Amino acid sequence: MSDPNQPTGVATPHAPGEASTSNSLQRMPDDHDSPWKEALEIFFPQAIELLAPDLYATIDRSVAPQFLDKELQAIGIPDGAHGEGRLHADKLVRVRHRDGADAWILIHAEVQDGAVGTQAIAQVTHRMYRYRTRIEDRHDGLSARTGQAPPALFSLCILVSSRSGPGHLKHTREFLGQGVRFSFPVVHLAQWLHRWDELESLARTNPFAVIIMAQLQALRHKDWSQRVEPAISLVRILYGYGYDRTQIQPLLRLIEWMLRLPKDLEPVYLAAVERLEQERKMSYVTIAERIYTQRGVEQGQANLLLRQIQRRFGPVDDDVTQRIRAACAEDLETWSLNILDATSLDEVFRD
Repeated sequence: MSDPNQPTGVATPHAPGEASTSNSLQRMPDDHDSPWKEALEIFFPQAIELLAPDLYATIDRSVAPQFLDKELQAIGIPDGAHGEGRLHADKLVRVRHRDGADAWILIHAEVQDGAVGTQAIAQVTHRMYRYRTRIEDRHDGLSARTGQAPPALFSLCILVSSRSGPGHLKHTREFLGQGVRFSFPVVHLAQWLHRWDELESLARTNPFAVIIMAQLQALRHKDWSQRVEPAISLVRILYGYGYDRTQIQPLLRLIEWMLRLPKDLEPVYLAAVERLEQERKMSYVTIAERIYTQRGVEQGQANLLLRQIQRRFGPVDDDVTQRIRAACAEDLETWSLNILDATSLDEVFRD
């Protein structure tokens, strides 16, 4: 049985919020908001099955879930829901109960940078209460116009960095025997750090477990330069589960999105994954598609810039042509802007 704090084939992890001592320049901000939203939409039933099994048992899965993005935007984000150092993903979903009634499910995921303290928990409970009151106010307004009873509402909070805690959180506000009490279930996602073998087993049939594995590895390895081996290990595990193409392709994209790599290490990851694909006679790599697409875009930018320079300053020598064709997208964009007011070729290439 493998170490529950260290998956097979992965370098020694850092605890969530703990900095790597290697190459601190690689500690760039991750975008966890977007991949979580996409993951919840693509694998919504599997997410509910894994994170809220009691709720999953009440849903009529013959009726496809409906994602209420416009309704959520109309409700708005409670004040303070995008505080410094925190990322959030929210989904509002309409489902059908087994009894035939509609219900709304609010999923609020918080990707905290570091430990979840008492103050953070208090903010979360208040935020979830604000969400509920806003949604119920909107329900009441719609019900008044349509004459239909509002759907039931289920609130679920996911604390990505939290390793342990109560199964429900409570927001209480009382005075002289009057007030409100609101409780909701909470998932302490980082608890799976100590149950990695179980998570790997669940991932054989539930693709959302793969998403959780990628998220936890991203928390362990804040330093992007330390993520190559964890990413390769996760892809190796994924390829062994026998998922079909429609599941593997989005899973690969989400893994690579959550476990972002420095550009200079993408070829290392790509070569390793290509070897895995050759062994299994598969072809799903998405980083390769991005690299080839990016090369095509950059080539088009380079050709356009060369034509602009030649039209403005006349023919250029081979050194200039080679410099432009070898440039990255950021440099090409800078030079394309510089040419608008440059009076000489040297000014085009200024920083």
